[in-house]
Amino acid sequence: MVANACIMSGLGYVLIYDIGQVWSNGIADIVQYNPLRFPLLVGTAVFAFEGVTLVIPVVDSMAHPERFPRVLTAVMAVCIVVFCGIAALSYMALGDSVDTVILLNLPPGVATIIVQLLYSLAIMMSVPLQLFPAVRILEAGIFPRSGKGDPVVKWQKNLFRALLTLVVASIAIFGAEQLDNFIAIIGAFSCTPLSFIYPAILHHRISSGKRWTRIKDLALAVIGAAIMVYVTYIGIISWGASPSLGDKCIP
Repeated sequence: MVANACIMSGLGYVLIYDIGQVWSNGIADIVQYNPLRFPLLVGTAVFAFEGVTLVIPVVDSMAHPERFPRVLTAVMAVCIVVFCGIAALSYMALGDSVDTVILLNLPPGVATIIVQLLYSLAIMMSVPLQLFPAVRILEAGIFPRSGKGDPVVKWQKNLFRALLTLVVASIAIFGAEQLDNFIAIIGAFSCTPLSFIYPAILHHRISSGKRWTRIKDLALAVIGAAIMVYVTYIGIISWGASPSLGDKCIP
């Protein structure tokens, strides 16, 4: 909840800044379609909306699991509006000068520092939660016993979780230099199979429905595989073409 409040505060500040820029300077010079960078958008979009690993924990924690489809639809609709709205408005306000991380475009000052700190705090609070499903799977194969009745195993698990978080943070530091390419590669190579390929294959295997349904499953898997290969390839060969974020920091 605290992380959500931090993110919403930052988005509100960015929204106010973008509206002020458009009001004062008009719409910046923009390109309607960039074929060279569009594949990276696809990978980034898949990364942004991939959350299948949290479906089961969310359903299990709901008092009325049967309402999950409606909740999921509403959440996805809100996310689409927020993602597309903030991105489009920021691009209209700043044009080609917009950074991969919009917070780096904010004017120097105390308010900007606070917003960036709030976002950092939100990441620190949310990343361990996002890692939890993967941690549970890894722990099941590494630790034969539960840590509830064994303090040694409990602290071994705590150390393992801390080290895994540090490893993920180290990978993020490496990818920060080319964040747009890095996110696109992760989205294409890791998230696309989870979003398109595996669900389609599993549904095809267990489905006893009509032939058209099975054809759609196979088509979705093939399209997902094509996206994974192509976007990963574009992300790798274009690595270094984007301006580095290494020289930019909190004002």
